[in-house]
Amino acid sequence: MDGIAQSDRDDLVRRVGSLSERFVAAGWGFFVVGGVVRDLLLGKRSGDVDITTDAHPEETASILGDWGEAVWDQGARFGTIGARRGDVVVEVTTHRSEQYEQTSRKPQVKFSGAIEDDLARRDFTVNSMAIELPSWRLVDPFNGREDLDQGVLSTPLGPETAFSEDPLRMLRAARFTAGYGLTPNQEVENAIANIAERLAIVSKERINDEMSKFLMVERPGEGIALLQRTGLIKQIFPKATKFEAIKPDVLDLVQPDLVIRWASLLWAVAGEADLARSLLRDLRVSKSISSQVVGIVGACQQLTQAVDVNPPSIRRLLHAVRPNTASAIAIVEGYGQAPSAEVLTAMHRLEAEEGTQNFEVPLNGFEVAELIGKEGPDVGATLRRLMEYRLDSGPLSKEEAIALVLDWGTMGQR
Repeated sequence: MDGIAQSDRDDLVRRVGSLSERFVAAGWGFFVVGGVVRDLLLGKRSGDVDITTDAHPEETASILGDWGEAVWDQGARFGTIGARRGDVVVEVTTHRSEQYEQTSRKPQVKFSGAIEDDLARRDFTVNSMAIELPSWRLVDPFNGREDLDQGVLSTPLGPETAFSEDPLRMLRAARFTAGYGLTPNQEVENAIANIAERLAIVSKERINDEMSKFLMVERPGEGIALLQRTGLIKQIFPKATKFEAIKPDVLDLVQPDLVIRWASLLWAVAGEADLARSLLRDLRVSKSISSQVVGIVGACQQLTQAVDVNPPSIRRLLHAVRPNTASAIAIVEGYGQAPSAEVLTAMHRLEAEEGTQNFEVPLNGFEVAELIGKEGPDVGATLRRLMEYRLDSGPLSKEEAIALVLDWGTMGQR
């Protein structure tokens, strides 16, 4: 077949060529399918290689046992056997069709002898192609190559059927729209709008996983716009209401970092840190990522409320937004909500004078306890008072801090 670079062919043959010959010698078909075919036609190399065959799991396990150094069969009831040989890891799945209950995401699997049945169950036509090895025959019953060439996103079966079977495919449509520059045809977009509520049967963990992949494509904006147009964004964040506030191009402009992309989206959707934290918790986002995102959203909130430019106010502003200053400014500027030029100038001036490090006091808890002769809440209260003094008055040396604590103690004894 044409359109695949010889170096990419050689790489695929290196990984699975000898395995394909074993299957064919045993009388079975051997097809690489899905993303690897799409990427080969786009001139990309795919890290994973999905393989399907008309051999049943027991025959597959026998062939892989002779070929590989390790074999595992945990997915055998779904037709999948895995193996490793050197640095090559493969999973070979028997051709299958799937049927879904209306209220479940767990399919009823039926093995098939036809590659076309296997391709029909896949999400989009650009992923519903197979290459038979070792002949390199392209199997493309749903015109996926033509859709790829024309930049169209469509489904092998009717989109409402495809999305009802696995509603996560609607969110995946946004990722493919953004990541591959594909435009959903009208049937796909209408189907998402019509059955967006079906996303409710998908686990939050799967939604989070797909969102993480989606937000990390180079320019996610077009996909975000699709979520807005179809109303699917409401199903991802059912507690939120401000979906019209999202500016998709902001996510294209900010740094391609998962935390910053989440923050760029949630600043618009939530508008404040507590709701952002709740939305992330509902999606089972990790505490590590969530805390960073909430920190940036909180910094955005502080920046948009900043008015005063006197040094104590600016110090308190910087204390509240660090270490997220740059990320938060980029986001609020993208949304046209940046602080006034006077506030930004005052921030830059104070950082030039006092540095960009986080505000700290020059005494620790042990030192304060020794100075005041007390422990517990009194130590914390003294440290907070020192920080307030630092924010009001500027840089504070250790000697000055000791003198202040001793003076406060003396005043308290009068």
